[in-house]
Amino acid sequence: MSFDRRMSIIPQGSEPRWMIIGIPRKALPVLRSWRPFKLQSQLKWSLVKSACSMNALSRLPGITCETASLNASYWHKWLPGFSQDWTAVIHVGNPSHTRKAILFFVDEDASVKAVAKIPLTSEAGKAILNEATVLQHLHSTRDLPKTLFQDSEHGIAAQTWLEGKAVSRAFGQAHVELLSHLAQEDETIRLCDHRTEIAANFEKLDLPFKRSRLSQALDLLNFEQQLQAFVEHRDFAPWNLKRLGDGSLTLLDWEWAVEKSLPWQDICRFFYIQDFLFQGPGKVWETLTGHPLLQTYLRRFDIPLVALPGLTMHYLLRVLCMDSTSSDPRSTEYTMRQIEMLLNAQSGAHRKAPL
Repeated sequence: MSFDRRMSIIPQGSEPRWMIIGIPRKALPVLRSWRPFKLQSQLKWSLVKSACSMNALSRLPGITCETASLNASYWHKWLPGFSQDWTAVIHVGNPSHTRKAILFFVDEDASVKAVAKIPLTSEAGKAILNEATVLQHLHSTRDLPKTLFQDSEHGIAAQTWLEGKAVSRAFGQAHVELLSHLAQEDETIRLCDHRTEIAANFEKLDLPFKRSRLSQALDLLNFEQQLQAFVEHRDFAPWNLKRLGDGSLTLLDWEWAVEKSLPWQDICRFFYIQDFLFQGPGKVWETLTGHPLLQTYLRRFDIPLVALPGLTMHYLLRVLCMDSTSSDPRSTEYTMRQIEMLLNAQSGAHRKAPL
């Protein structure tokens, strides 16, 4: 059984990016949790929220309206208490091999009842189900979404909504506390055990990278000491974080997560991805080794400073492998520059070392 509702479409460029099926004003809890980082986008988004609050979204330039159908039978089956009177807010993700649509269900009292994820590519379904499984295993971890259902046949899953606010791009004590919750108690892991996999992945790629330099980069992965194991989110970045009412942070979008991984990887992601996307100065290694809060993280989990070059290089080499399948050559070029900078920094450190 399907039912038809009025749908307002908010585009980004030539593509629909947000769709509101039902009353635009009811979408405000979802829209307010979204925070663009560029000033021009922030101004446009403020205008969208203001228009929704007055149920005048259709009057904005570029907004289109049409009739949409929702499969009520499906949602009645999977979501207890589902009502056809709920407003549905849909966000279409950026193009990628795991592109998805996120469907927020908002009830008559403007309370978000569930967040469902629907795959738009063949790989997205696997990622969505991976997130659902990881969140189930982390059910006892505080301040994380809880899995409501996972439909393995269609690659669809739903989770609870956590009320909170978007965060700034700065790294603070709350980030350290959140990452600390992801430590795997009584579990250890070795960096050197990951070298073979990274090297094998590079054998499949044709990159403009000197093999001698690649060999030097791989040599940094030879660190043999046992380290604290962590659940790795793999996209630990401001747009996947939300500040809760008590000031703590929660972490969203776990599609790429790995349940037993190396320490330091999510920290690398936080600083390197922002430096790339927001055209930073490129001196990420200096930031990682000089940030006082990161020193706190290292001491808390007994991670020696001598492990950092290898842990950081592991992150960069893995990203380089993923970048090779990207349609944006800038990401590959950026990562290769960062690898060279880290190698140069290590060469300089060895030259300065006392005899």
